[in-house]
Amino acid sequence: MSHRFDSALPSDICVLLRADAEQSWLNREVIPVLRQIETREQLPDDQVDAALAYLEATWDEALVRAHATDAAHTGLRRRGDEHEGLSGSADRYHAAVRVLRSTLAERVTPLMESTFEPDDELGRGATERPSDGCAPQAA
Repeated sequence: MSHRFDSALPSDICVLLRADAEQSWLNREVIPVLRQIETREQLPDDQVDAALAYLEATWDEALVRAHATDAAHTGLRRRGDEHEGLSGSADRYHAAVRVLRSTLAERVTPLMESTFEPDDELGRGATERPSDGCAPQAA
């Protein structure tokens, strides 16, 4: 999936739309699965691995969305503050989504790291995971 920055929309509107889409994704797709895994609520033991795999996939998508949100915010900052009112709102919304993203990263990262255990005497796991796989993109 490729995300292009649409310069036809004002950059403050792009940031607002991207931040809203990212927040909605996190609330709708990531948080419910994360809660189920953390509390094991209505989650049989034999489904934990599947839930972790789903969480990993949704978190990867969340990182793609985070990158798009941050790119839109960078475009807004480059433009300057021509429309102070919406730009300020866009900055605040972006900051709030970054806080949510960071909070979730603190909860998701340990779960993702615990799913990759060493499988040989050298301590290498069967699946190598990039070190930045669960960390949010910096703005």
